[in-house]
This record gives sequence, C-alpha cells and structure tokens, in this order.
Amino acid sequence: MPAGPPQLVGKVLREAQGVADGAGYDVVTHDASDRDDGQWDADGWKVCFQTAGGQRGGGRPVLDLGVVRVDSPCPAADGEAVPWPVMPGVAGASLVRAGEMLEAVGVRKVRPESVYTDVVLPADPSTWRVCFQEPAPGEEVENPQYATAYLKLAPPDAACPEEPYARLRPEPAS
Repeated sequence: MPAGPPQLVGKVLREAQGVADGAGYDVVTHDASDRDDGQWDADGWKVCFQTAGGQRGGGRPVLDLGVVRVDSPCPAADGEAVPWPVMPGVAGASLVRAGEMLEAVGVRKVRPESVYTDVVLPADPSTWRVCFQEPAPGEEVENPQYATAYLKLAPPDAACPEEPYARLRPEPAS
C-alpha cells in the first residue's frame, strides 16, 4: 500500500500520471472547468484538483484529477468556469501604456491602426493615443495569449473622433 498520495496539483497531466504510477496509484481524470472536454493530450492539460477515488476491484488506489488546459487558469472550485481575464479599458492611453495594460492580462498581440482614414500611422506610433479598442473593455478574453487587441489611434495633436474611420481634414464642399 502506498505511503500516501503524491501531491500532483500544478503538474502537467503526463508528469502527474507518471508520478502517480510510480507511487502506486492509478489515475482517472475529468475536466475541472464547466466544459466537460476530453483530455486526449496529456501534455496539454494541468492538474488543478486531486481527490482519492477509492480502489479498482481491490487493486491499486485511484486518484481522481481535475484538470484544465495548460494555458488556462484553474477555476476557484472543481466544476466551475475558468476565470479568464477581462479586457482593460485602454482608451485615452498612449500606445505604449495600452500595450503594458494589455500585457498585464496576457494579451500579447496588438494591432494599431490610425483612427483617421486620411492620416497614416507613423513607423513609431508609441505616443499616439487610443481612441477605440476591440475587444471592448470588460469583455472576457478566453486564451488571452492568442488574442489580438485592435486599437484605433489618434496623433498626439488631434482629438479622437466620435467614431472610427473618420477624416481628420474633411474634404472641402464643392
């Protein structure tokens, strides 16, 4: 009989299975989120919860592991939704500051564009201000490491228009 179950929380599923087997335990797994996804790739999942699962027909003791995808945060409790971060509101911030705010929630890809159709974005728009963003502030960002934030920027010396794709210098009336 094993001395006691190994602590597997935080480990990638494949490693957890190996450690459990070496300690004399069989493993069963389930999706620890509210989704019920299958765990076909042991390298793509990590352990969030573990409980003793009894024994199989008098054989080895069983550990039941609640797992989520490796890139996901663990839910607060087994079976709850994954707590994805929400998109921060970056309107009014410089592109540099907006990038820092987005990086803080895990968003790595930022696509800056000029908010004005008649103004070209410079090679270095770091001092330009964000006027509009997509995803919207407060929107949940599932898998932020793969998300792209689209930011519409205005030059430092121009105000933000009421909506994107405006002209800074309206064409003269004929």
